Amino acid sequence: MTSLPNKPPEGQHFSFLIFSLMSAPVILFVYNRLDHVRRALQALLLSETAADTPLYIYSDGPKTSNDFIPVQQVRDFIHTFPNAHIVERPTNYGLARNIIAGVSEVIDRHGRAIVLEDDLIVSPGFLRYMNDALDFYQDKNVFSISAYSPTLNLPKDYAFSTYFTMRNCSWGWATWRNRWEKVDWNVADFYAFIHSPQQCQAFNQGGTDLTMMLLKQQRNLIGSWSIRFCYAAFKASMPTVYPIKSLVQNAGVDGSGTNVPLSHRYDTLTTPAIDTSKFNPSPQIDPHIQNRFRRTYNCRPWRELFNFFKILLYRISH
Repeated sequence: MTSLPNKPPEGQHFSFLIFSLMSAPVILFVYNRLDHVRRALQALLLSETAADTPLYIYSDGPKTSNDFIPVQQVRDFIHTFPNAHIVERPTNYGLARNIIAGVSEVIDRHGRAIVLEDDLIVSPGFLRYMNDALDFYQDKNVFSISAYSPTLNLPKDYAFSTYFTMRNCSWGWATWRNRWEKVDWNVADFYAFIHSPQQCQAFNQGGTDLTMMLLKQQRNLIGSWSIRFCYAAFKASMPTVYPIKSLVQNAGVDGSGTNVPLSHRYDTLTTPAIDTSKFNPSPQIDPHIQNRFRRTYNCRPWRELFNFFKILLYRISH
């Protein structure tokens, strides 16, 4: 993959139209990794319908003095795209606050949004899949759309290009305003939830790490927006749509990301496109697919036992 030039070559117009009626807007969140931003935008520009897609770029402010120069380098680069709507945070919001505020602003304006972070490399069929899925599932019992999928050994007779699970994905996703507005970012009912073993077990159907992540977020040990979004989907009993093959690769698991350390656990096979004529029309969770899916995220047995006692201790002390 070749790098993007510092600005679009003359005669080539990789323009994103701010008020297109054809495509949902893409929101790209960037920070201080110029190489990642270049690769992410290069892939996005090559995605079908990119020329008709509104682009919003949210640049977070530097967290430390060491980040001033790399943040400015990223900002200089994104300003070479004159049709993008760019928001530069004057201070460091942090990933969770930046995403919640940015998505809220854009989705209030457009009614739907496609969301990316700067370490995600999308396939040529990414935008087509996202827009078709947003249209197809808009009036169905679905909370969000994912473009990433772990590599699953699906049943040989599975005839659809999408499946459903009770876990959202933050690696290339989309949703609608009336779903986004369901999220209680304060998780007001957390006390009742964490004291209910039945509710915790039900939440963990998307992976045995979920309840512990929500507990860590509530204790301010992590700043995740995604776990709160996932919890809102669980409360609403609305699954997430996944493609049978991934349309995005996360380049941020190289150790440079905010929340994911160096890992090959989430490596997956990607596909150039998904057949959008074969969407599964019935958002029912296949238990066999769900069980295979959750294995990607389940904790190791010793970690699961450790988490059990941590949660039990929290219940006793609160």
